[in-house]
Amino acid sequence: MAKLFFIAGLLAIAPALAAEEPAVPAVDPTASMAGADPTSPAPDLRIAALPPIDFNLEQDEFASEPLSDVDPAASRPDNRSRKSGGPFGGSAPFSMGGFWAPPATVAGQPADISLNAEFARVAAPLAAPQEGQPLWIGIAKFGRLEIASDAVLPDSGQPVPDQLWLVETGVMHSRPLEAGGSIGGTFLFGSASDRPYAAGRDLTLMAVGFHTRPARNDRDEWNFSLFYSPTSQLPYPLPGIAYVWRPDERFEAKIGLPPAIEWRPTDDWTFSLNYFPLVNVNAVARRRLADGLSLLAFYRTDTEIYFLADRLQDDERFYVFDQRAAVGLERVLGRGFAVEAMVSYLFDRTLFQGTNFLSGRTDLVSYDPGLGLSLQVLWRR
Repeated sequence: MAKLFFIAGLLAIAPALAAEEPAVPAVDPTASMAGADPTSPAPDLRIAALPPIDFNLEQDEFASEPLSDVDPAASRPDNRSRKSGGPFGGSAPFSMGGFWAPPATVAGQPADISLNAEFARVAAPLAAPQEGQPLWIGIAKFGRLEIASDAVLPDSGQPVPDQLWLVETGVMHSRPLEAGGSIGGTFLFGSASDRPYAAGRDLTLMAVGFHTRPARNDRDEWNFSLFYSPTSQLPYPLPGIAYVWRPDERFEAKIGLPPAIEWRPTDDWTFSLNYFPLVNVNAVARRRLADGLSLLAFYRTDTEIYFLADRLQDDERFYVFDQRAAVGLERVLGRGFAVEAMVSYLFDRTLFQGTNFLSGRTDLVSYDPGLGLSLQVLWRR
């Protein structure tokens, strides 16, 4: 019932939000590379310069969140100037939403599991942005996942945690270089736990350093990065190097680590594919049906990783994993606001504990495939 009230509330406030014109443009600096415009006219501040760390890859993005932060019209080749929106690009600096999955049977236990989640995030410049000048952006994120179940973790005998929280704040900095390209980083600090901020060992962070430099031609570039988060599938520093190849205005490929592809065969179609180690995949298709209305479809893997407050080992983590395929609609409300509704099919659904994602799993709980419903309100102005 709480979930129904939350979703109804989102629908109720969306028109009111759309009626107000925000005063300062902003952007989510960690927006997915799949949504970044490779031909933005301000390359030193392009969101595409960042590693693709924000389509729910490394628990930085709440797993139940719908997929689309990208202005579909702005990514079209004939609308490049619209996408720029100043130096920020066309991604969403504000979003909030919810997710619900009905009960599914737990394997080997007389119990069901149902899920519901709420999330919100905002990113805003800390000073008036100026093209070609250093940029500071403040970031705040919140997520709550409720696991409604009488199931127990089979090895420890403890009940499945019923509330999991993600609370993060931080900054992103980007500095243009005289020789072209940019250098900067993102730092987020917070708690991912069933009892947030209960102890120092429950705190987490996400740190990214990046550097972009132009290639020998005037269209391509090199991306260098270093990523670290203890709540990731690889809880070690992960270097990245990729060559961004743009043979024309409709195709972009990041060749290297992490890899990605975006292709716009026509003004109405967009396809993208991203990968981040170890098993994070995100494939998205978008079809513009009419002005302000788009059809969305995606496949992706979702991994949420938390530190349980009562764990026996400091480096033990609690994993919530599934694969999902989804289809839905996005409707533009006006003044930069849009609402997105998705129906997902979730499968390969597991909960477990371990010190790493690939081996040594304990307390494994598997439950049946099922449907999920999600709703999100975004502001892209």
